Amino acid sequence: MKISKILFISIVISFLTSCGLSNMASKFETVNMTVTPPTLQAHAGNVQVNIDASFPEKYFAKNSTVELTPVLVSESGETKFKSIVIQGEEASGGEATIFYSTGGRFSYKDEIPYSTDMMQSKLELRAVGKSKDKELIFNSRSIANGVLATSTRVQNTEDLSFAKSNYEKETILEESAIIYFLVNQSNIRTTEKSDDDIKRLEEFAGLGNKTHSIEVKSFASPEGSVNLNDDVSDKRAASTLRYLKRMLKKAKLDGVDNDDLYTEISEGEDWEGFNKLMRNSDIKDRRRITKIVNSVEDLEKREQAIRDMAEIYDAIEKDVLPQLRKAKITIRSYEPKRTEVEILDLAQNNASELDIKELLYSASLTDNIDLKISIYNNVSQLHNNWKGYNNIACLMLEKNEINQAKQYLLKAEKLNSSASNIQNNKAVIAAWEGDLQLAKKLSNKATTPKNRALLDLRTANYKKASRFFKNKKTHNAALAKMLNGQNSTCEENTAACNYLNAISYARSGNENMMLKSLTNAISKNANYKNEAMKDLEFINFNTSENFLEIIK
Repeated sequence: MKISKILFISIVISFLTSCGLSNMASKFETVNMTVTPPTLQAHAGNVQVNIDASFPEKYFAKNSTVELTPVLVSESGETKFKSIVIQGEEASGGEATIFYSTGGRFSYKDEIPYSTDMMQSKLELRAVGKSKDKELIFNSRSIANGVLATSTRVQNTEDLSFAKSNYEKETILEESAIIYFLVNQSNIRTTEKSDDDIKRLEEFAGLGNKTHSIEVKSFASPEGSVNLNDDVSDKRAASTLRYLKRMLKKAKLDGVDNDDLYTEISEGEDWEGFNKLMRNSDIKDRRRITKIVNSVEDLEKREQAIRDMAEIYDAIEKDVLPQLRKAKITIRSYEPKRTEVEILDLAQNNASELDIKELLYSASLTDNIDLKISIYNNVSQLHNNWKGYNNIACLMLEKNEINQAKQYLLKAEKLNSSASNIQNNKAVIAAWEGDLQLAKKLSNKATTPKNRALLDLRTANYKKASRFFKNKKTHNAALAKMLNGQNSTCEENTAACNYLNAISYARSGNENMMLKSLTNAISKNANYKNEAMKDLEFINFNTSENFLEIIK
């Protein structure tokens, strides 16, 4: 029976198509696939793959496409990278075109989230060829083995942001009074002794508080000779001190006879006070006078220059100079405080008697975590204040109880949504949980320099992180430098530090020190034996009997 010409042609095309795909499948190994770096690495919580493919001449069928999919295969399952479609010169729908006669190249990049099971894995490249209505699955190719995960060994050492109590163990109270004098006089007038500020000073002195210090500071107005003004300032200080001691004895001030508590200062001409009064006055040409004060260094010439401005000197003499003929008395005393024993006792038995600063401070007086939590709960409940809940969240984070910490931070945020401490602690949680974008966002609001450096380390900004840790010998400092290409070791006496040191010595080829560090790590934490078995940092020692003896 004769076959129609059209049917014959279609059979031939189908045969050729099938042969084209079969030929490509059988020669798939001839396609050069270069993975950079040759061992996959985890950075910033992701595994990135970079593939450069080179197709040989007379390989790619003109009317065919091939869908390529890198797949990371581990014991727990498979994770696919995105697929890419490559087309022949007479096909369509591809992202890159490869010519039959000359061959061609294409580059590919993608990343997937890292998980710990990926340390022991292999990267397969899977391909599905299509031509017309034909489809052919190529044999998978293994193009890389495992994931180097050293960057994930960041220790959670971020600074937690406890809200401060702002409690002062020692608070200095202060009261002042000013005595004014007539020109060139140093005697204290009766009218000055009855002024309101003197009465307040007497009341303050009579409170019975322990005295911190007593200061008398005298001044003279800047007219007349400098020597004369210095002399009258000295006399004002002396007369004020004599009067003050009599007054304080009547008030029964603590330490009134202790001369070490007294300070007597004679300032002489008060040009600083003159300048300030002039700036704040309504006197005409005050700017001109201020300029003279600031530009003429000789005090006698300065005063004369101002006197020469006769049209305004009367206003100065009336409104400014009298305020400079004075002595200022300042008494400082210690504010009475509860003892630490009293504060802690009230915190446990009658917290409402304490103010918020005392209550927050009381938590620092105990190492009992349950008591701290009780105190901080009272801070927020009695004073409707965010600090208590925030500090409980910090205690939870210290115990790695992240979910409970989140709940308390939510409570704290309802009381104060803008507190920088809360934002910092939320950023820490986000970093610990691997949500680095959220951690960055929150860190823009509030964080410490150390936390910023650790976030740089977590987000693969190794150069910046290593600058912060430049002179430090911690685990994270060594890790930052190592990932920045500077092999380094840490000095912390921990299993994690010993293991990181083993990696460092493995990279530098120092087998003896690597074995010693790894042995120390495993002796402190047996889990590091399994870590070392699958860690590609030690791949060069897989045939070393000493290494195998340690991890068996």
